[in-house]
Amino acid sequence: MNYRAVVFDFDGTIIDTEQHLFETINHYLKMYGKTPISIDYYRASIGGAASELHAYLENEMGVEATEELYASHHTQSVYLPMIDNISRLMDKLDKKKIPMAIATSSSRANIQPTLDALGLTERIPVIVGREDVEDVKPAPDLYLKAVQELNFNPSSCLAIEDSVNGATAAERAGLGVVVNTNPMTSLMNFNALQLAGMNMTADQIENEFFK
Repeated sequence: MNYRAVVFDFDGTIIDTEQHLFETINHYLKMYGKTPISIDYYRASIGGAASELHAYLENEMGVEATEELYASHHTQSVYLPMIDNISRLMDKLDKKKIPMAIATSSSRANIQPTLDALGLTERIPVIVGREDVEDVKPAPDLYLKAVQELNFNPSSCLAIEDSVNGATAAERAGLGVVVNTNPMTSLMNFNALQLAGMNMTADQIENEFFK
């Protein structure tokens, strides 16, 4: 199968923000004398709205401290490097003039400084965030809007994801899906999904889908 465009998830796919956010949350909970959350509880929120986790943190520490926690996370994320494999894949796609987009459950405003730091604002013309749609992942809205803005049919586009919520959203939207896990998502069960590939290198993705 040859695809004509690629839509990337952001958190955990382009940069590994998941471990950083997990550690930041527990740093703040400890600071406020609260019990740290488990890695399994955190994993359940990855790729989606994370509204249950957000409500839990507000209940434990208050709204102000929770906002400060997320602001600290987004400020520090600017210093996180792009995942090497994704950087190589983007270089290959650029050479082949394959259009790219980002579809993220995060708000564009929050990740904009990181996008700028990574040079992705100029490189990727279509960036769709939670403020642009009715529902975030696992609903298909983010991917449907991204492919619409790219001006392609969903079946012509490949999604690169790291989580079950994200992969489910892309599959529901009709895209092909490659899941590249990170330490936070590697234990997730992807069996219910019809994936085009899993944990593929940039070379493998190019050879398989962009001949």
